[in-house]
Amino acid sequence: MTLLDIYKDCDKKGIDIDYFPMREAKALAFPEGWIAIDVDKIENSVEEKEIIAHEEAHIETGSFYNIYSPLDIKAKHERRAEKATIKKLIPKNELIEAIECGFVEHWELAEYFGVSDKFMVKAMEYYKSNTLQ
Repeated sequence: MTLLDIYKDCDKKGIDIDYFPMREAKALAFPEGWIAIDVDKIENSVEEKEIIAHEEAHIETGSFYNIYSPLDIKAKHERRAEKATIKKLIPKNELIEAIECGFVEHWELAEYFGVSDKFMVKAMEYYKSNTLQ
């Protein structure tokens, strides 16, 4: 899945993406169904793809937390969005196919899927720990 595919997917789902500078965050998703992104903080198209896919996952999974609630756990919502992002950018069946074709090192798989090494390692750890799912 390419960066353009991610943008097209968001457009098809009616998720608007607005560009403007932010103090700290690179991007934010809003429950109303739109994403804010600060492209000046993003290093390359791979990072942009991962960020937009992650924020889209927040919207699709409803993974939003209330900063005013002491009972809401931010990490829980981030894990749910990260899991959905992994499944979107690196579907399990495609990962298995890539490995069967001889791509076994995380950096090879990262290049194959067009993601960062760090994201690929996270995905491999996720699938390894969730082999029964």
